[in-house]
Amino acid sequence: MSTKTQRKIFLIFTFSYVTILAAITANNLFGADRFWLGALNLYLPQAMWAAPAIPLSIISLKIARRWIWAPLLCIIWVLGPIMGFCWSPHSSRKPPGSVSLRVMTCNAKYGARDISALIGDIVRNTPDVVLLQDSEGALESPLGEYLKKWNVQSIDQYVIASRFPLDDVEVRWISVPEEKQSCLRCRLMVGTSIITMYNVHFQTPREGLNAFRTARKDPWYLPKAIQRLDNNVESRLTQAREIRNLVLQEKGPVIVAGDLNSPDSSQACAMLRDTGLHDAFDEGGRGYGYTYGHFLLQHRLPWFHISWMRIDHIMLSSRFKSERCWTGTGKASDHRPVIADLILNRP
Repeated sequence: MSTKTQRKIFLIFTFSYVTILAAITANNLFGADRFWLGALNLYLPQAMWAAPAIPLSIISLKIARRWIWAPLLCIIWVLGPIMGFCWSPHSSRKPPGSVSLRVMTCNAKYGARDISALIGDIVRNTPDVVLLQDSEGALESPLGEYLKKWNVQSIDQYVIASRFPLDDVEVRWISVPEEKQSCLRCRLMVGTSIITMYNVHFQTPREGLNAFRTARKDPWYLPKAIQRLDNNVESRLTQAREIRNLVLQEKGPVIVAGDLNSPDSSQACAMLRDTGLHDAFDEGGRGYGYTYGHFLLQHRLPWFHISWMRIDHIMLSSRFKSERCWTGTGKASDHRPVIADLILNRP
């Protein structure tokens, strides 16, 4: 095969690769889970899309050096927007009269890991408010002893612990078909400011994703797997719609935090942003802020402890600014905690 033919084949593969990346980017912008392939891709390690650029770069060095920029640019494309890279300047300027607040949220998966690691995350990050999900019974452990001087409310799977007074604590329903689910609403008194907080936990994507494992063994099961994944996406969208309606009824500053089981480019997160909420990590984070995946492959790869998706969020109404946002160690749970330094501006 002549060098000229090899170059043509290389350019065809490179153009096809660029087209795929462009399609993923466009899909993410308009709601990645509108179509089942996009929904499935949301929960896969996005770094995998950089893999084709490696052999293309090597081939380019051999037969088309002047095109080396193309696969290298694709790597940057994946590492940047496709993987959700953020970079905040971390401004330390605080407007006069504003209020500072450090919030931490974590799906504790109580009973699955050592609760002392969660206490360690709280001690290390010194939050003013802690919101936990999947934490039923956690206060009967050493965590309850640690939080005994805090203002604490616990209902069902939810725990809210605060250094500031809590008021108007109530359960709100965000149910989906055939399953009754809730969130926990409360008001936080910080000086003269009243902040409404929602501690939320959306439906897991596990059932929809596991259906594709079955389809991998039995291709005839694929249509049912697609339907299950679509239903799963619609359940979280229904819950996001309920939260949206609740937030729109609030008159003061609002924080919605918890395990949304939804990456940032999902329709569920987009619906919450449509209410005027913005994501604390998008505004104040550096890096990727991934919160899940570090224990997912522990049975096959016990040394692998890298998270690859951001499904836990702290979302804020417009009066809040996220000065800084980061994730915890990941030792306490299958979910890394998310911590944010927030500034509440004067109305």
